[in-house]
Amino acid sequence: MKINYENKGRPSEKKLVTVVVFKKPTGKQYYMMVTESGVDEIIDGSKRKPLIPNNYEVVDMGIGESFIKSFKKQYNIK
Repeated sequence: MKINYENKGRPSEKKLVTVVVFKKPTGKQYYMMVTESGVDEIIDGSKRKPLIPNNYEVVDMGIGESFIKSFKKQYNIK
């Protein structure tokens, strides 16, 4: 008989998403990345393999799914 302990207690919470708008160094086009990683992991410049390369310019950042629509409209991202 196997007992499943994962379902006991409080249900797991949904992780907050981090929305980042960035530009490549040679272009004018804006790009958007949606991730469950925290803001500190994105900004940290000393990581060996950062999520966004260090030479890219981070234009805007927000926490929550509501930023996806507003950033798409503001920066004309498809």
